[in-house]
Amino acid sequence: MNIAMLIAKFVKDGLASLKDDEKQLLQDNVSLMSPSQRKNFETSVKEADETEEVEEEEETEEEEVEETDDDAVDEKALKSMISKSVQDEIGSQVDSISDKLISKFFAGAKAQRAKAIDTGEKAKDPAREVTRDFMKALLGRDKKALLAFNQKATTYNYTGDDARGGYLIPEELMAEVLRIAETQYGIARREFAYLPFSGPGNERKIPTLASSVSVSWVNEAGSKPGTNPVFGLVTQTLKKLAAIIPFTEEILEDSAINLTQLVATLFAEAVAKEEDAQFFYGTGSPWTGILNNGSVGSVALGTGEGVSSISFEKLVDMQDECPSGALAGAKYYMNRTVYSYLRKLRADAVSASDGAGMFLLPPTKRDIEDILGYPIELSDSFPGKTLTGASKPFVVFGNLKIAAIFGDKQQIRAKLLDQATITDGDGETTINLAEEDMVALRLEERVGYVLALPSAVIVLTTGAAS
Repeated sequence: MNIAMLIAKFVKDGLASLKDDEKQLLQDNVSLMSPSQRKNFETSVKEADETEEVEEEEETEEEEVEETDDDAVDEKALKSMISKSVQDEIGSQVDSISDKLISKFFAGAKAQRAKAIDTGEKAKDPAREVTRDFMKALLGRDKKALLAFNQKATTYNYTGDDARGGYLIPEELMAEVLRIAETQYGIARREFAYLPFSGPGNERKIPTLASSVSVSWVNEAGSKPGTNPVFGLVTQTLKKLAAIIPFTEEILEDSAINLTQLVATLFAEAVAKEEDAQFFYGTGSPWTGILNNGSVGSVALGTGEGVSSISFEKLVDMQDECPSGALAGAKYYMNRTVYSYLRKLRADAVSASDGAGMFLLPPTKRDIEDILGYPIELSDSFPGKTLTGASKPFVVFGNLKIAAIFGDKQQIRAKLLDQATITDGDGETTINLAEEDMVALRLEERVGYVLALPSAVIVLTTGAAS
């Protein structure tokens, strides 16, 4: 009998409802009970044992009385009969215990064989299986299965159609893509305020506060001037972002490969990096990034000075230019190579080329953040030490949670390519999928951002031309 069912039977009907072999089985598996169940069971067993001992003593006393009353009883025959009875009972108990031990051994062996010999596999991951089945349906162009995936795995009123650009990926894969993109790669996704799109269309209006309520001093019984906050509207538009991931058909059949994590990591990395590049340093096609937005505040290095002339003084000046309401939660954002110039600053350097003198402070991130009073986020999406030219922005300071809004439709579509010629990630190598026995997964999503409060952001630029 199943142990769980046996425990339930004991809890419901008590120890008396159990057969001897069921009691023994519970006794052998008492560790599977809850503390209260175990205590109740042990108490019941103890009481039962005490009752049996009393009954055995009474039976012994009755036998002794009968032996006294009947002197004709053959003592030798009685001993022989008792000896045979004891032997039979012991033999029965030995057989019973042996049967139980053998059953437990074979049950354990079967479990171990199923785990280590029969399959040789770890427990299945549902997300991996769903993704693998989805990919196989794509490869086999099984429209019935693909539509079933969309209907099962999405809450959107869109069933997917290969002719219209692909099928919505299962929720398990989408969740992994979003998790990796938000936690491991994209600064924009982590730092911007997130406001998902809902409903039809690729565009929406977002109200912003252009000016706040003003107050005035008035005389007693004097008129009170009216005042109203002024709201503006900014338009946020979604645009399509896609990535193509090539891989061999054998990958679909290799159970050792976590296909969900592989696809999610490749797509999330590519998408998050491109989002950062456009949202921070885009030049207008398709996005104008924060660094190039003409409405943000700015601080400039000295005339003719380049990136290498960055100083703590200029970074502190950025704080002074930032509105007080945006300082809580503000951060610096820069390229790691620019950050390296801060680590190399020396206390008594005469010029940027002077290598003499001690370092201004131990070159650690915590020390630099302590000096500035605000955290620093590093990203290769920002201009680095190779940036040249006058009045070029390269560092951002501000509270992006109140300044910028990120949105998406949370719909990622997938389309399988097997006859195309694509360009590899290096931008140069071409891959003929049909010739090289490969397939490519094209994933695409619709995302958008808008800088709703430019005044909450300050950029640092190189110096003006000399």
